[in-house]
Amino acid sequence: MCKKLKSLLVVSSLCFVAQPALAQYTSRPYTGPPVSKNHFRVNVGYFSPNGGSDYWNDKQLDFTGSASDFANASVGVDYIRLLTERLGLLVTANFWDADSQQSYRDYTDEFGANITHTTTVSTNSLEVGLIYSFLPRQAAVIPYIGGAGGYYAWELKEEGDFIDFGAFPAEIFTDSFSSSGGTFGWSALFGLEIPFGQKWSLFLEGRWQGVQAELEGDFQGFGTLDLSGGTARIGVSYGF
Repeated sequence: MCKKLKSLLVVSSLCFVAQPALAQYTSRPYTGPPVSKNHFRVNVGYFSPNGGSDYWNDKQLDFTGSASDFANASVGVDYIRLLTERLGLLVTANFWDADSQQSYRDYTDEFGANITHTTTVSTNSLEVGLIYSFLPRQAAVIPYIGGAGGYYAWELKEEGDFIDFGAFPAEIFTDSFSSSGGTFGWSALFGLEIPFGQKWSLFLEGRWQGVQAELEGDFQGFGTLDLSGGTARIGVSYGF
């Protein structure tokens, strides 16, 4: 009986000593795999220019169509370097071009056919900024916002038939006019990231860019070209 009592006391003592260590072990939170510090993202989108400038306003007075006719697909790549768990450095590059046929509203040729030319607009941008996630990387859905600023290379070209109102009588001629350059702009974005693996995630994003370019070359004196507008984007992200 004494032996049993002694054994029971020894076991009880061991359990009492081990209890704090066991409690400390079981209460340790599970954090999952290490969070990737670097993220590379690719996306496709649909950009629609705002068209609120001298060039677009004058075009709409004389020719058919509007800035919305230049809505078209865009492609982008991003690099994100996490500075903290939720804040990251963003380097983003985006590419877009579009074209549309436009005709004089009030004039036709001698056969009654439209006098038409094709207008092409493009931008290539490189920006640096910050991106902030509202939830930790382990969340099922991660909302985020961001902003950046940088350099936008742009080009405007018109090719086709035009009217020379300086001649008498007015004459139709075929020619090509272009203007290109670079300017600084900014962008703001918001989105949802949906992880589907340890390193991979899907993201849905809305982006607005603010860009105004002073026309040069063949369009010298035509004022500004508004290249602002919104983009809806979808893409994938890889962490490493």
